[in-house]
Amino acid sequence: LGMLPSPERWAKYRFEPRKVSRDGFVSYDGVRYGVPWLYSGREVRVRDINGFIEIYCEKQLIARHEKQYRSRMLVMCEGQYANLSTAQGYAYPKPQGVQIPVQDVEVRPLDVYEHLVEVGV
Repeated sequence: LGMLPSPERWAKYRFEPRKVSRDGFVSYDGVRYGVPWLYSGREVRVRDINGFIEIYCEKQLIARHEKQYRSRMLVMCEGQYANLSTAQGYAYPKPQGVQIPVQDVEVRPLDVYEHLVEVGV
């Protein structure tokens, strides 16, 4: 028997592809691990290393959780839903950037509009 390759050499093969659910979780070994909501719907790579579950998007580590062994467990990510608001049961990003003030709308009597309808007929 020959020597095993160094851990650095085969570490790149220890990743498994996963898709992040709409609610911001990745399923791995029956446990759902949270990632920041910005990655919802995206393809990520997951690896189990030294008792931790690491989740990468492209080459960036986006979440790291202590491995859980109880099936159907839900593990939240710190700040998983940061900057997310809800309206009528749907989540959406909070508006960011500069808010433009709305100009005042001129108030007119309704007969002005009735006159315009008569002109168009």
